[in-house]
Amino acid sequence: MAATTAAAFLAPRLSFAFAGAKPPPPAKLTPVTDTAFGISLTDPYRWMESKEKDPDWVPYMTAQNAYARSVFDAIPGRDALARRIGEVTGEAALARRVHPAGPWVFVQERPAGANSSRLVVKQGMAGAPRVLIDPNIALADGGHVSLDWWLPSHNGSHVVYGLSKAGSEDSVIHVLETATGKVLAERIPRAQYASPAWLPDGSGFIYNQLAREGMAPSDPEYFLRSRCLLHRLGTDPGADPLVMGQGYQPDIKVDDAEFPLVAIQPGSPWAIAALSPGVAPELRMWVAPIKQLATGKPKWTLLCEAEDQVIAPALVGDDVYLLTFKDAPRYRIIKTSLKSPDLTTAKVVVPQGPRVIQAIGTARDGLYVSEMDGGVGRLRKLAYNGKISEVALPVEGTLTLVFTDPLLDGAFISTENYVTPVSLMSVSANGQVQDTGLSPKPPIDLSPFRQSRMFATAKDGTRVPITLLHRADWKQDGSNIVLMDAYGSYGSVSDPYFSPRFLPFVEQGGVIATAHVRGGGEYGRDWHLAGQKATKANTWRDVIACAEHLIAENWTRADQLAVEGTSAGGIMATMVMVERPDLFSVIFDRVGSSNTYRMSFTPGGPANFDEFGDPSVEADFKALAAMDGYYQIKDGVKYPALLATAGMTDPRVPPWQGAKISERVRVASSSGKPVLLRVEFEAGHGIGSTRKQADEEWADAFAFIFWQSGDKRYQPQG
Repeated sequence: MAATTAAAFLAPRLSFAFAGAKPPPPAKLTPVTDTAFGISLTDPYRWMESKEKDPDWVPYMTAQNAYARSVFDAIPGRDALARRIGEVTGEAALARRVHPAGPWVFVQERPAGANSSRLVVKQGMAGAPRVLIDPNIALADGGHVSLDWWLPSHNGSHVVYGLSKAGSEDSVIHVLETATGKVLAERIPRAQYASPAWLPDGSGFIYNQLAREGMAPSDPEYFLRSRCLLHRLGTDPGADPLVMGQGYQPDIKVDDAEFPLVAIQPGSPWAIAALSPGVAPELRMWVAPIKQLATGKPKWTLLCEAEDQVIAPALVGDDVYLLTFKDAPRYRIIKTSLKSPDLTTAKVVVPQGPRVIQAIGTARDGLYVSEMDGGVGRLRKLAYNGKISEVALPVEGTLTLVFTDPLLDGAFISTENYVTPVSLMSVSANGQVQDTGLSPKPPIDLSPFRQSRMFATAKDGTRVPITLLHRADWKQDGSNIVLMDAYGSYGSVSDPYFSPRFLPFVEQGGVIATAHVRGGGEYGRDWHLAGQKATKANTWRDVIACAEHLIAENWTRADQLAVEGTSAGGIMATMVMVERPDLFSVIFDRVGSSNTYRMSFTPGGPANFDEFGDPSVEADFKALAAMDGYYQIKDGVKYPALLATAGMTDPRVPPWQGAKISERVRVASSSGKPVLLRVEFEAGHGIGSTRKQADEEWADAFAFIFWQSGDKRYQPQG
């Protein structure tokens, strides 16, 4: 890769001026060149990474957002579209999680019209709901709080949960009494990935805590050297003993970037400690008696190492079932005894098959196995006598295994697709599936909408699935405005999910298309590895192949085709812009990783080395440079319109990622197309955003896409 000189950045030319709105001045230039392994990468806006120290940072972001806001507000039809999005999302109540414990049933729900999810409890499935935690109550400072995670004790007497402000995910642990709703006094900070595990008697729980007291979330070492502690209810958290992590047990070496976690399941006398290397799936695991753990001094015995390629355990009494991809890229399930664990003699209880095994859950009547069958969720049950049976599902689409308990029969699952709302369903021991009614169907007429599926062929001959949401009366005449999204990282599956937010876009003739590209997990481990590090180019080139297929099949044209990438999907979004600027009307880089090399030096960087590369390793550095669209933007190229977004409290992708890519494209592009940076000052990565925040974001994005794709209803005057 040729070095880029700082001189190339010294004569910026603003590519777009909107009538009635004055664009902000160009950002200051502070070129820094990193050179390694014969490659030089010049970064003209390195100053943005020092945002806490640089006085120009907040004014820059404020000015960019104000300008973007003035552009959005001037697009005809934008406000009407926002109102329609608010109507359909407000009408839709939603529940995605249910957890029975003792006499109680806990449900996380978002009532119709509410902004955020809350936690309610009922006495039995038929009991009247009582609100336990409601983040919809406004704070005195006008901000909002998110319920990040929660877990009841085994008997349901207490709930431990995490709250964070403004979508930061910087959770603070709270505990409440279920019967009274009383919140106990203890508060435990730095609990973003707490992953709590209750002791069987409910007297306390184990949790993961990040960093050390006084360290800022933006510190590059914030996620390093986390630890598992035991907290007893009513005691001082400052005295919580270490039970897993660096320095606990001499024969267990814990790397700085590994996250220690502890798992306990009802009915088993054993606890499992796992070391997770971040985004890599392989776990290192140890086992200890819960009686030892409860004393705060467990002696951990090795269960498996990373080379055993185990990604999930499930405990049943003295046995453990392990989901592994060793010699099985579509995964298999093995079983061993925790009294004397030995994976070399472990029994294969569910062999690899044509489907991809995604998750396992233990119930009293058997092991529930969720699988993916060419993009469709399936469910099987393995009885403890070895018999495997299929569970017939009422919906062809996305399946999530929500809850199982080794002391209870059956399971709770959720099903959905683009045109079928979320249903929380119970599965009985005899395989009968019933809707619980906990997630009521929204009062929305879904008959005008259809979901379709097709395949594109990549240049190397690989067939890449595409799932589409469109109107029933769509026409194959090239006139459709299409928004294609793709992710393609971490082996994550881009399941079609029901979102009322998409419906107004489709009502007005838009089409949503999901490209199931390599780097994801749609076809198992091999599909994941085919879009990782040195093979990452397959991810964005699969998107290019899907775009060309939609054009060839007369679904759309290049000037009406937008692409969206969120988070790690930002790699894809910026690279399709670099390689095929002629193929898209809009690039929507949504809190995206667009300067991937520099992401390596953020707090979350080391955890991502397995997925994208370690910059200190030559092959990985070259892979990072090749997938980093920011460094590959060239002056004078006719780039498509770009909408980048950023959350100022984002703990995963720092806001300077969106700022740097948008500024670089703004001064480089010769197309005259708009480049906007939309900033949320009271939100982060989107995980803790309110319904209203998400509605407004998508209204802006859809209006921008309609405008830039030539829809006459969205063309500004003047």
